[in-house]
Amino acid sequence: MEVFLFFLLALMPYCALAYPSGAPVIRYPEVCISMSPGRHHGNNTASGSAPYTITVSEMGKSFQVTIRANQGVTFSGFFIQARSQADTSLTSALGTFGDVPQDTKLLNCTSTAGAWSHSNDKNRTEVTATWMPPSESQGTIAFQATIIRGPENVYWEGVKSQPVTPSAAPGPASSSVFFLTFAMLLALMVGLP
Repeated sequence: MEVFLFFLLALMPYCALAYPSGAPVIRYPEVCISMSPGRHHGNNTASGSAPYTITVSEMGKSFQVTIRANQGVTFSGFFIQARSQADTSLTSALGTFGDVPQDTKLLNCTSTAGAWSHSNDKNRTEVTATWMPPSESQGTIAFQATIIRGPENVYWEGVKSQPVTPSAAPGPASSSVFFLTFAMLLALMVGLP
């Protein structure tokens, strides 16, 4: 009896990891790298191509990112990051998500708000957020997602947007250098007779 109870308690976290509240990146940081629900969702029974698209629209220095289900399909969960396409061996999340819908949340993968996920398991047909590129150019990127249709063992990994090449976001360093240079020139001009 004690052995059975031990195994039951040991396996309990794996049985209860449906995570309707989003990708479990705090408990399982490796999810930020693999983007796979793996053992948390059981054996994947999805077949065929994903009935979802990720569209990206440039809005000045930021981008609007939308995950959309095909007609007649919904999804109950998702996990998305921007990833380098110049070097696909890199698994770091790039940039920062923001302006997310109320029933979704930002996650810290590689950086603060580097990933975006569902926060409940309600069925949805579309979600949209904004994304800001990192301050240093990373070349061509694509948004990559794992999308769970529901039930939890029906999901598609590696759903990608079309590649985009964002400009680096303006950082505080560039404006600081400008003002410092301006102040030095002004001081030199004032000091001249």
